[in-house]
Amino acid sequence: MEMSAMADPTPSFVPLRRYRIAVSVLIGVASALVIFALVNHLASARLRWRRDFSSTGRFQLSPLTRQVLEGLTNDVKVTVLFPRDSDLYGHIDGLLREYSDLQPRVHTRFVNSDAEPVTAIQVRTTYKLGPEDANLVVFDSGGQVVRIAESELSTYDANINAMMEGRQREVRRSAFKGELVFTSALAGLVSTNRPHACFLTGHDESRADSEDRLGGYFRFAGVVASKSAWISQITLDGTNDVPADCQLLVIPGPAQPFLPVEIERITRFLDGGGRVLLALNSGDPTVRLGIEPLLFDWGIAAPPAFAADTNQTIGGFTVLTTNFGSHPITLPLMRNESRLFFQRPRVVGTLPMEQRPADAPKATTLVATGPSGMTRSDFRGGTVAFKPGLDQRGPIPMAAAAERGGVTGVAAGRGTARLVVVGDYLMFGNDAFNNPGNVDFAELTLSWLLDRTQLLAIGPKPVREYRLYLTPAQNRAIRWTLLGILPGSVLLVGFVVWSRRRN
Repeated sequence: MEMSAMADPTPSFVPLRRYRIAVSVLIGVASALVIFALVNHLASARLRWRRDFSSTGRFQLSPLTRQVLEGLTNDVKVTVLFPRDSDLYGHIDGLLREYSDLQPRVHTRFVNSDAEPVTAIQVRTTYKLGPEDANLVVFDSGGQVVRIAESELSTYDANINAMMEGRQREVRRSAFKGELVFTSALAGLVSTNRPHACFLTGHDESRADSEDRLGGYFRFAGVVASKSAWISQITLDGTNDVPADCQLLVIPGPAQPFLPVEIERITRFLDGGGRVLLALNSGDPTVRLGIEPLLFDWGIAAPPAFAADTNQTIGGFTVLTTNFGSHPITLPLMRNESRLFFQRPRVVGTLPMEQRPADAPKATTLVATGPSGMTRSDFRGGTVAFKPGLDQRGPIPMAAAAERGGVTGVAAGRGTARLVVVGDYLMFGNDAFNNPGNVDFAELTLSWLLDRTQLLAIGPKPVREYRLYLTPAQNRAIRWTLLGILPGSVLLVGFVVWSRRRN
């Protein structure tokens, strides 16, 4: 009796306990689902809680970019053809995420050619991209396309003298221009004031609509159009003048002399802040085109001679080169170790300082042969040969650029006047565009000439690059540490543990 009185009166089993547990579990699961749904709703509500914690604020959009994005009324598809291991992948990804977050009409997709070969082929077919067109960002709005190459997304810093003396090993990326270039592309897509590129005819020039393999400029014209420019073909004879809205005048390989009135109109166009790309014909360089005095006034010389390089050629008059001057057009090529292919280059360089006019623009050599280059000016007997006592040996220039004046904040064609002269019109021909270096050179040249980004007060974001240079002894020490000491220490500890357990 005493033991039963001391026993716990609470029954050991309650029938409703399992139902209470089931209800508690159901409530917990339901609560978790509700919390998940609320978090998902907040994430999709596009609340402006994003913050850029990077030291340089590289993903912080400028007020002008926000204004352009908020003004978009059409959908814009952005296709990024970049591998994930690219140095710029993270910059592009983060920046475009900010664009899409602020403006839902911007739809971005990344296509990796290695991981998604079928999708990459479809994209290249849609936008008529060749195999040499790699690492691109394509903006598409209703079929109007703007194509941006990797080389256009950065600014570079190089001390040419330091590189020649061995004190600087490479061209450094100093800033990322993604926001400036992307916002400019968006502004160009929504603007009705597209840049006008005029191809000059009337002197047996190459035509923008020609698909001739060697001298046709159909593919080059496609690159011009990818800068959101529209193209027309013009003449300057009679009463015809350069159109008032023309921002770029392309003169592709003239073979016949210019009339004085045509030279006068080209000069007036440049004096008004125009941009000109002149690609010299690779025929007989002794034929004077009449444009030589204009080039002289701009500090550029194009003597009647061919450039050659016996160590960098695939035969005939061809020249392969990686020798670039210090200029915004060529620094990305130097950084990427690009190689340009010239079919039959003429000598095009800058005048010595003592020979330049007092008010001559700033002229820079863009491309030259290697140290084994030479000029060839002996045209006797139907051949071209080196003429001792007259011709020169060493790096021979084949392209030059000049720039005069400039008004900050003024659109291309009404501010800084720019002139690029290339010694071989065939390097922009359809066949030559099979060489990626030539495509990059064309992209960069056109970007410099059709510089619409002057309208955008958006500065490039600094990029910090870190390079670790090790001596051979340090490399060996690291290799043995990683391959020998670290794995060996793990094996040694395992052997000691095994021995102790066995004993």
